Amino acid sequence: MNPDAHKVLIYATWQDRLLVFDEPDFPDIALQVPGGTMEPGESPQTSALREFVEETGLTPTEALTHLVTQDYHYPKDDRTIYHRRHYFHVALTGEQRQSWIHQEMTPFGGGEPIRFRFFWLGLDEAERRLGYGMRDALSLLRTVGW
Repeated sequence: MNPDAHKVLIYATWQDRLLVFDEPDFPDIALQVPGGTMEPGESPQTSALREFVEETGLTPTEALTHLVTQDYHYPKDDRTIYHRRHYFHVALTGEQRQSWIHQEMTPFGGGEPIRFRFFWLGLDEAERRLGYGMRDALSLLRTVGW
C-alpha cells in the first residue's frame, strides 16, 4: 500500500498522565495527541520533534523515542484514505502547566492558525476518549515501563 500521507503522533507523558488536546473553536473535533504530517524529505524523528514544538509550544529536554509504525485508514468522500503513522513517546520532566492554550501557526494545508487547548489525562481515560485511532499504540507505553 502506498500511503496518502506519512504522519507522526507523539505520546507525551508527565508523571502518570498523557498530554492531549481539544480545539475550543471546533467542539465537534475529537480529543487528540500532538502530531501532524511529515514534510517531504523529513525523517519521522525530525518531523515528530518539529510537530511537537509547533503544536504544544514546549521544547522537550529528553529525546523522542520511536514506538512503532502502523498503517491507519478511514473513509472520506467515497474513498479510503491511508496514512502511515509513526508513533513516538517523550517523557516530560520538571514542572508543567495543568492546561494551556497554544496556537498552531502553520496548520497542514495552510489557513488560519488553530487554537489547541492542552491538558493531561490518566492513560485509562485517554484510551477511552482519544479519537481518530490515536489510542491505537497507547498499550506500548505500558510495555516500555511508563
